[in-house]
Amino acid sequence: MALFVYGTLQDADVLAAVLGRPVDIAALRPASAPDFKAVAYPGRVYPALVPCPGTTAPGLLIGGLDPLDLAVLDAFEGEEYRRTTITIVLDENTIQAQAYLPAIPIPATAPAWSLHHWSTAHKPQVIAGETSTAQSLRRRLSALLPGKAS
Repeated sequence: MALFVYGTLQDADVLAAVLGRPVDIAALRPASAPDFKAVAYPGRVYPALVPCPGTTAPGLLIGGLDPLDLAVLDAFEGEEYRRTTITIVLDENTIQAQAYLPAIPIPATAPAWSLHHWSTAHKPQVIAGETSTAQSLRRRLSALLPGKAS
């Protein structure tokens, strides 16, 4: 199943750092999550996708992820998120995709989150730390998955 991303994983540099390889741009497709909104995760610089009837959260659909990719992404998202299936719109068609939703209740009235704002205000400080963390996660998780190497 494909993964819908709405936050920092839309950034090709962040996604490449987490996955440990260049991103295949063809595997990223514009999509949206109806009745959801990307808001600021309390106390963090990244977002949460929360239910909000009548709104639509823009994002990307990522295809071609293997089990190691998903394990690394799960670990990267940590305890603050749960990967679950939601309905998204892709090319005017409604489909099911996985997405990371917050593990805690966050109101739809929380401040809106913007990739553009994050990119200009936080990306330079965040990207180096994310690269190092992701490399460590991939090494640890690849040892646990049969037939995978880091």
